[in-house]
Amino acid sequence: MNRKNLWIGLNEPARNALAVRDYKTGSFAQRLPGSGVEASELTRVNRAQSDVKRIWIPGVEIFARKIFAQLHRGSFGEFVRENDGVPAKIGFWPKQWSGARMFVGTAKGFHVHPPSIPADTTPEKWHRRLFVRQPEKYSLRRYDDEQWDMMFFLQGRAEIILCD
Repeated sequence: MNRKNLWIGLNEPARNALAVRDYKTGSFAQRLPGSGVEASELTRVNRAQSDVKRIWIPGVEIFARKIFAQLHRGSFGEFVRENDGVPAKIGFWPKQWSGARMFVGTAKGFHVHPPSIPADTTPEKWHRRLFVRQPEKYSLRRYDDEQWDMMFFLQGRAEIILCD
């Protein structure tokens, strides 16, 4: 096979008419709440882009983990280390852990636990400060006074719906 020209068997007009198809319909920001995106796209997306920033749920962090096949035993993945990656960056080490392997036609529900709001402010002002005005100031977050979930999807489709 000629690696330099995979289409050598076609005449020049036919080769010139070829185009690589893009099966994606819409931008990342359009596909995420609509048809969905691959998990690998979620881990690589530039969340500073204005269209992505507009649709991203504040406080949601998504990061990749490596899963290794283990002969005759299934698979193994080191999900997180306290001093490594996104959890270390944001100062988050959950008290409760969970994992899921989701199958077609099944669902996993999440609920948000009551937040810890300082006495001298309102919930609206506090969350705006945490997730809008100072989203990179992780030291403000009161993880030890709240219950946050860290969920690992080993297989399946994740759908997150934020209801206010």
